[in-house]
Amino acid sequence: MTYELHPLCTLFPRLSDDDLSVLARDIEENGLQQPIVLHDGMILDGGNRYRACMLAGVEPAFTAFSGASIVQFVLGANLHRRHLTPGQQAAIVAAAQDWAKAQTVGRPEQSGNVTGLATVADRAATSGASDKTQRMADKVARESPELARKV
Repeated sequence: MTYELHPLCTLFPRLSDDDLSVLARDIEENGLQQPIVLHDGMILDGGNRYRACMLAGVEPAFTAFSGASIVQFVLGANLHRRHLTPGQQAAIVAAAQDWAKAQTVGRPEQSGNVTGLATVADRAATSGASDKTQRMADKVARESPELARKV
């Protein structure tokens, strides 16, 4: 069975081919150290580890997401362990917040800010960017989602 990436997982860049090969060799030699997290049958966290396991021919280990907020989980698991600039981090937080808002359309039981990122200050604190950088990222995410993905 193959798994697709959850939309939130795709907010973060995939490893380069060279880095993926290094990870695959490490998994082949040392095993998968952290299970891949699934939610609704998709990979929520561990997309690069999953690809590396497939490349190495290692059966991946999976665990089901069990937290309260998938947005907070994905941001917490990935935002600061990656080599991202503050601007990239701000863009990812803005895109994650927009994604979460879109999930509540037509579902009044989930109205309100489900991510805990209601204000620019909240989002800037999460991303590590300045308020000004976060405002710019929010604007790009709102007005040009494709450009935000490229950032």
